[in-house]
Amino acid sequence: MVTKAEVEMAYRLILGREAENDGVVTAHARPERSLSALRDAFLTSEEFRVRVGNLDVGCKPLNWPAIPVEVDVSDHRLEQMIERIEREFKYLGETEPHWSVLSTDRFKSDAIKGHEEEFFASGKGVVDELRAAAARCDVDLGSLDRCFELGCGLGRSTIWLADQFKHVIAADISSTHLALAEQTIRRFGKNNVTLRHVNSVRLFEAETPFDAFFSIIVLQHNPPPLISFILRTVLARLRPGGIAYFQMPTYIVGYKFEVELYLSNRQPPGVPEMHVVPQHMLFKLINDCDCRLLEIREDPAAGLRAVSSRVFVQKR
Repeated sequence: MVTKAEVEMAYRLILGREAENDGVVTAHARPERSLSALRDAFLTSEEFRVRVGNLDVGCKPLNWPAIPVEVDVSDHRLEQMIERIEREFKYLGETEPHWSVLSTDRFKSDAIKGHEEEFFASGKGVVDELRAAAARCDVDLGSLDRCFELGCGLGRSTIWLADQFKHVIAADISSTHLALAEQTIRRFGKNNVTLRHVNSVRLFEAETPFDAFFSIIVLQHNPPPLISFILRTVLARLRPGGIAYFQMPTYIVGYKFEVELYLSNRQPPGVPEMHVVPQHMLFKLINDCDCRLLEIREDPAAGLRAVSSRVFVQKR
């Protein structure tokens, strides 16, 4: 268990500042959380990476133990999880919309005015990474017309995806984020984007086929059963030859996920959750959906005691 005093100390020692308010302290001080998990959350934050730069830590230990993760649940349990994540991100969309996408101080509501241009420009880099991955895998993105983006947020990457694909379906679980994304799309003059509110199992399953799936620093904020459901659903809707490019953690030291414990522990809104689906489960899921794994590369998104990957797959 992590105490409020330990959270406050983490803010001072790792980020060099006081916590914004008691709400974020309470959100970090969860009964199921270990001190190592708290430390990792701070060390992997965008704010910390901006302060110290990305650290080259080499190969992660090869003797890390297995982590217990439950992914099989009923549709009723999935709906409960969707409602929880929707509530969390709707709140963030109302209070700290830019920070909820990239968690660094200059993107907080009291500072964003001088940094909006930087915020939206950062989306180009992520789409450029998609292009580079496609080139490494000998995939012609120009032949793919329809892209489904999950977790569009404020449209940071959407406006750049709209330059790559003929049509972009930009989806999010948060209505407050989507309202701001609509403003972004108008501001940047993109007329080939359709916004989609996906906040139920039915709405995910109702999406029509597409040629590309894109989702970066989004899946990790959903519990494992929901990550698994989302990936199975979207990969099933990829057209033959279509691709999926997404990021997700597959390991965090000390992590475990039990469905009933998760649903019984309500946390205050304000701090996005961090979850994983183990790599062997991910690979099985990809194969079950008649897709080929073309590339998987570790990225720094999850920190020193975790493994986060960029995944590039193609539908057979």
